[in-house]
Amino acid sequence: MKYSLYQESRQGGRKSNQDRVGHSYTPESICMVLADGMGGHERGDVAAQLLIDVVLGMFQKLAKPHLDDICEFLLDGIYTAHETINEYALKHRMKDTPRTTCIVCVIQEGRAWWAHVGDSRLYHFGPDGLNSRTRDHSAVQHLIDDGLVSEDAINSHPDRNKLYNSVGGFVLPNIELSPGVVLREGDVLLMASDGFWAEFQPDEMLAMLHVYSLQQAVVQMLEHAEFRAGDFGDNLSIVALRCGEDLQNLKTLPIGELGLDGFTTELKALEDRPDHQPAMSDREIDQAIDEIRTALLKHNLDDKK
Repeated sequence: MKYSLYQESRQGGRKSNQDRVGHSYTPESICMVLADGMGGHERGDVAAQLLIDVVLGMFQKLAKPHLDDICEFLLDGIYTAHETINEYALKHRMKDTPRTTCIVCVIQEGRAWWAHVGDSRLYHFGPDGLNSRTRDHSAVQHLIDDGLVSEDAINSHPDRNKLYNSVGGFVLPNIELSPGVVLREGDVLLMASDGFWAEFQPDEMLAMLHVYSLQQAVVQMLEHAEFRAGDFGDNLSIVALRCGEDLQNLKTLPIGELGLDGFTTELKALEDRPDHQPAMSDREIDQAIDEIRTALLKHNLDDKK
C-alpha cells in the first residue's frame, strides 16, 4: 500500500514552540512521533526534543528493515526517553525535571500500532468517519468517563490542562498501548497536540481531509486552528498519514476568501465561527457533510480516495 505523510508544527501565540514532531522510515516500516513539552515545568522543549531523538534513534537502529516486536519497541522507546530526560535534568542540576506528552505510531505490514502518554492525540479516520481516537490522561477525561461532564465540555473546562501522566519526572509514565489495527485504502492517521485539537472537531477534520490533499488539509486546518485560538493560542502540531493514493492539490482558501463552489459550507463554518463558540449542531454537521459529498462527486474526487 502507498502512503502519504506530512508534518508541521507552529508556535501559535506562545513565546516559543515546545512541540516537536518527527518521523523515520525504512522500506518496510514507518515511525511517527509527536511530543508536546508541558508548560508549568522547566524546559518542556528539551523534554519533547529528547523524546523525538531517542525514539527515532532507536527505530533507525532496530528497524532492519522492520521491527521484530512493535509493542516492545513502543514501550522501550518511551521508557528510555523518560530515563534520558531525567538524566539530563540531573546532569544540568535543574530544579524541576522537564516533562512532555507524546504519541508514537508505527506502521508495518499494513497495520498500525500506537502508544501515548498525556493528552497528545491520535485520530484514526476511515473514509466515512472517525474509527477511534486516543483517550486523554487528564482530570477532565476522568470526569467524562464518570459521566460528570460531557465530551463537548473538554475544551472549555477549567481543569483541561491538568494531566496526571507524563514522560519525565519522578513517576514512571503509564503508557497506553493500542491493539494493532488493519489499515485500509482511504484511512488517515492524524496525530495532534492539544493546541490543535482543542480548536477542531473530528467532523471538521474529516471534511478537510475529504477535500484536500494531505499537505493542503494539514496546512488549512492549522491555519484555521491558529486563527480561532487568537493571539494567545497554544503551540499547534500535526503529523498525518494517508493510506493509498492522495487527493490532487486544489486551490487553497485563505481565511476570508471563499469561492470554491460546493466546498464552501464546511469551510465557511470554520472561518466565520468566533473563537470559543460551541461546535456546530448535529443538523449543521449533517448538512455540511451532505454538501461535501455532493461536491466530491461533482469534482470526481471519490475515485481518488
